[in-house]
Amino acid sequence: MSQARRNGVQSVERALEILEVIASRGGATTLSELAHATGLPTATAHRLLRTMTEAGFVVQLKNRSYGLGDKLGPIGEVATLRTR
Repeated sequence: MSQARRNGVQSVERALEILEVIASRGGATTLSELAHATGLPTATAHRLLRTMTEAGFVVQLKNRSYGLGDKLGPIGEVATLRTR
């Protein structure tokens, strides 16, 4: 984790790390894989996923794995336009 992140809000850092892990695994992964990859307890990862799901940043798929949510699309589009 970068120095800038270590000085931030822990729950936000963890949520962002979860999004990065989901993205690095092709856009979907299981709760146990997320917990292992982030080093978070499964219960903590689940609480964060539930919050992000309710906010639309993560979706739970039919096979019970988690994927990136629709709310991330417009954010990514704006970021892409800014960098051109």
